[in-house]
Amino acid sequence: MFSLSLSVLPVFLLLMVGAVCQRWRFPMEGFWSGVDTLSYWVLFPALLFSKTSQIDFSSPMLPKYAFILLFALLVTAVFVFVSTWLMGVVAPTASSMLQAGVRFNTFVMLALAGSLYGNEGLVLAALGASVLIPSINVFLVVSMTLMHGPSSASASSASLPRLLSGALIRNPLIVSIVLGSSLNLLGLTPIILVSDVLSMLSQAALPLVLLAVGASVRFETVRSVGMSFVMSSLARFVVFPLVIGLMCWWLDVRGLPALVAVLFGVVPTATSAYALARQLGGDAKKMSAYITMQTLLSVVTLPVSVWLSQVYLG
Repeated sequence: MFSLSLSVLPVFLLLMVGAVCQRWRFPMEGFWSGVDTLSYWVLFPALLFSKTSQIDFSSPMLPKYAFILLFALLVTAVFVFVSTWLMGVVAPTASSMLQAGVRFNTFVMLALAGSLYGNEGLVLAALGASVLIPSINVFLVVSMTLMHGPSSASASSASLPRLLSGALIRNPLIVSIVLGSSLNLLGLTPIILVSDVLSMLSQAALPLVLLAVGASVRFETVRSVGMSFVMSSLARFVVFPLVIGLMCWWLDVRGLPALVAVLFGVVPTATSAYALARQLGGDAKKMSAYITMQTLLSVVTLPVSVWLSQVYLG
């Protein structure tokens, strides 16, 4: 457990450094928002392209892996929907709870996979991301549009198919996954020079991304969010990883694939959830609080969850 904590600690230290730098406005005002933009549009797509181009798609484990992750997504979403119905919360709060429950911070997840399990873990994490990122984006756009109805700002000016195509085509992470996987399947990777350049960019991605994620934490947004935060965090940190673990056990997926799969359920929700909440009529203020509080909570829950997964699935 102690050695595991030491492996996870560098990830959280980088998050803390980013938060402190943003707090002190170091090195200058607006710097970290620029780093965040660079990471989202250049560095992280390079990393995802680089790793998805290395996936062995002939592995018989791939259908099981995809099924486990998508089933966990479905069960977690049902848990959140039932929770919001029982609590009687309004639609904007409910959709923000849904995002907090089913979305995962891709940046932190891949950083942890690399830190704990090396390059092989990163490749498996990229495989899982290639399954979950498009699925979650489509699911959330459809769900939030239906929950809020045509009165939301985006829905009033765009049809559901247009929102979906925009969510997929304009997402650089999804585009890089599709390109990397497609060229891999066609046997066109590695690409001379291009693959080398993208590999170099991907090496810079994880530390810069973690600093930017830390800088995006907004402590001033944390107020009394009450039971909505508790239930969405139960969905994120308990239901999601528990379903993944049970499905891995049931389908006899063991070792590194199972350990990496569990990571998708133990990292905090994505910082990009705030932008989608604003775009599709969610409660952006509460979404910001969920992001901050889950990031802080994961400092405690993540090492314990990873340790349990290594004990029972390793």
